[in-house]
Amino acid sequence: MTNNNITECLYRIKENIKAVENGRREPILLEDIKSDFYHLLELIKLFMISERDSYYGYFMMNLSFNADFYSNTIAAIGLDSYPPVMNSNPLLLCNFSLKEIMFIICHEIEHIILNHPAEMIKSNPTGNSDIYEKFNLAADASVNDRLRYEIAAENRKFMTVPDGCILSETLKKMFRLRNIRPLENYSYYFNLIKDKANPDNENDNTGSQESDSEERDDIITRYNCVRIDDHNWSDSDDADEITEVVKEFINTSAEMMDDEIRGLMPAHYLEQIKLINEPPKISWQKLLKKYIGTITADKKRTRTRLNRRQPNRYDLSGEMNDKILKITVAIDTSASVTDKEVSMIFNEIFAIISKRKYCITVIECDSEIQRIYTVRKPSDVRSDVAGRGGTEFSPVIEYINSDKYFRDSLLIYFTDGYGEDKIPRPLTYRNLWVITGDKNELSLRNPYGNVVGFEN
Repeated sequence: MTNNNITECLYRIKENIKAVENGRREPILLEDIKSDFYHLLELIKLFMISERDSYYGYFMMNLSFNADFYSNTIAAIGLDSYPPVMNSNPLLLCNFSLKEIMFIICHEIEHIILNHPAEMIKSNPTGNSDIYEKFNLAADASVNDRLRYEIAAENRKFMTVPDGCILSETLKKMFRLRNIRPLENYSYYFNLIKDKANPDNENDNTGSQESDSEERDDIITRYNCVRIDDHNWSDSDDADEITEVVKEFINTSAEMMDDEIRGLMPAHYLEQIKLINEPPKISWQKLLKKYIGTITADKKRTRTRLNRRQPNRYDLSGEMNDKILKITVAIDTSASVTDKEVSMIFNEIFAIISKRKYCITVIECDSEIQRIYTVRKPSDVRSDVAGRGGTEFSPVIEYINSDKYFRDSLLIYFTDGYGEDKIPRPLTYRNLWVITGDKNELSLRNPYGNVVGFEN
């Protein structure tokens, strides 16, 4: 395969795009663009594998592609399915040169390999749009700096940095930073700009900085017009699920490579492959949040909330959850859980369920049940746990199994882990064991649920 095949394909697309821009909207014309666009991506994939930078080609082999003429997205890799899908509007992407298109594809792949979509969710749990924008800028500066370095230092002349790309020096001018280092990871740039005012909202009337301001305004204008770095990652909301998709994408691609090709990958790629395959450290708080998210809630109409799909329609009712969330908290009171830990446990639980209707049943038990009470608000929690004897788990399990009320309850059992080696199967919705020490210290052979350490 030669460069001529690719350039001829791109030329046909560009000629048809001109026809569309001049008013021709025949369906057959768009079909020709779409067909040539998919063919172009296949040619680029083969080009990457056979002649240039093999590892990018193997990552492309594990992507699917979707052309959408009605999208404002130049290129973005979605992670809500497997294989990941690179969505693109050919009318936008193919206005770039061939070398710029290759840069954009490598740019998107690098974001996914470095797991930036999941990191963005972790950095912005409240879903603040300004934070999303700052994260995008930081991640883009990191990726684009590295790709520019590859072009200059490693002779990857098959790609060119498109005009309007965000680089580290771009951030310096946009946010008036005094110092900024190139070739850093996203977190370095994100920490520099996350508390800065959005440059679009700033007014600069100082005459002494007029030329600097004009250059800065030009950078911001070009960025907002071109927006090759608009990834639509905020559409996803589960960092763990995204990470699993990225892990499968990376591992599947790496398995297709031989040792020589893997050796061509930059050090930060190899580090990411090692990092993403490390055993996950799951906190009990995160697992509890995930469990609660799986409990279905009935919906009811309410005028106190806007409709999520049409927020500008004030005449439409919104929805809110109408099901009471049942949580059973069993506390091993055999001197293994301190009063301070009890307080912390409930602070975490209340923070997680703050937006749901709930009813918490607390069961305190050592070798037998000492106290059972209901919690409907934080002030109902009793810090003086009763008991401090030996440890048995069966009394709690037998109690909840005897009452159908607990069938759709989430059971969380806090203990040091030392007790019986066998219990009846809990007849609850789900069960989570939180061990105050090492999670491997739970004496049960079959806990019928997940086991995590208190400080994991």
